[in-house]
Amino acid sequence: MDPFFAKAGGLALLLALLSVLAPRGAAQIGRVAADQATSTEAEKVKHEETKNRTKLVKTHFANGNQAMQDAQAIRQQLQRAANHQEPALLAKMKADYQTAITEYEQALEDTRVNDEDRVQVIGLLRIIRNGLVSQEKAVEMLVQNKDLPVILSNLGIAYGGLGEYQEAITMLQQAAILKPAAPTYMELGTDLAQVGRMQEATAICDKILTVDPTAKNVSAGCYKNIAIVVVNAGKLAEAIVPLQKATELNPQDALAWKLLGDALSSTVSTKSEDGKIVYVIPTGSIEAYQRYLQLEPRGTYAGQVQAALEEIARLAKRVSTTEGKEKN
Repeated sequence: MDPFFAKAGGLALLLALLSVLAPRGAAQIGRVAADQATSTEAEKVKHEETKNRTKLVKTHFANGNQAMQDAQAIRQQLQRAANHQEPALLAKMKADYQTAITEYEQALEDTRVNDEDRVQVIGLLRIIRNGLVSQEKAVEMLVQNKDLPVILSNLGIAYGGLGEYQEAITMLQQAAILKPAAPTYMELGTDLAQVGRMQEATAICDKILTVDPTAKNVSAGCYKNIAIVVVNAGKLAEAIVPLQKATELNPQDALAWKLLGDALSSTVSTKSEDGKIVYVIPTGSIEAYQRYLQLEPRGTYAGQVQAALEEIARLAKRVSTTEGKEKN
C-alpha cells in the first residue's frame, strides 16, 4: 500500500469522524449552555423568593412588635383603671397579645434555616416546639438569622400575657439557647414560677448576673416576680428568700420592701417566757416596712404599711399568761 495513500486515507477517516462528531459536540455545548441558563434563572428565582420571604418576615416581626407595645401599654393603664374600665381593657389587651402571637408565629413560619443535613426547612416553629436538636444547631440558626432570639423571646412574652405559660416557657427556653439574655431569663423565671416550678425559676434568676453582671435590677426583678407569684398564691413565707435577694440587689425598689415586710410578718410566732406567752416578731419585718416608707412616704401602700407597723408594735407589747389572759 502506498504510504501516502495510507496517510491520506487516515486523514479522510479522521475528517469523516469529525464531520459526524461535530453536530454532537455542538448539541452538547448547546445543552450545557441551556443548563447554565436554566441554573442562572433558577438562582434568580430563588434569590427573589428569599428576598420576598425576608420582607415578609420583617413585616410580621414589625406587626408583632406593634401589637406587643399596644398590649403592654394597656397593662400599664390597668394599674390605674377604675373597676368598670377593666373588662374592656383586659379584652383589648388579650386581643393585642393574640395578634402579636399570630404575627410572630408567621414570621417563624416564613423563616428559612438549614437542618443538620443542610436541607432547607420552612416552618421553623415546628422545629422549635420540638426542641432544638443541639447547641451547635442553635448556633447555626443564630448565624443564619439574628432576629430569631428576639422573635422567640417576644413570642414567649405574648404567650405569658395570655396566661399560656407552658407555651411561653418553650419559646423562652429556645430563645435563651440561641442567645442568653437577662430579660429573657427574667421572663422565663417568672413563667416557671407561674406553673409551680419554683426551684427551676430561682435557678434561672441566679443565671442572670452570669450573663450580664451589670443587670442587677433585672435580676432583682426576676426574684420579685417569683415572690409576687407565691404571694398571690397565698404562700407568703415562701416569698421571703426571693424578696431578700431582690431588695439586696435593688434597695430602691419600694414595693419589694413592702412585700418583704408582709412576708416576714406572716411568720409572727409565739413563745413561752417566764411563764408568759410572748409574740416573736421576725427580724427585719419592721425595717422592711420602714424602708418602704422612706422610699415612698406617700406611696400607694403607705397607709397599709403604717397600719402594719402599728400592729407589730401592739403585738410586741402584748403578752399572754399561760392561762390565756392577755395583758398589754
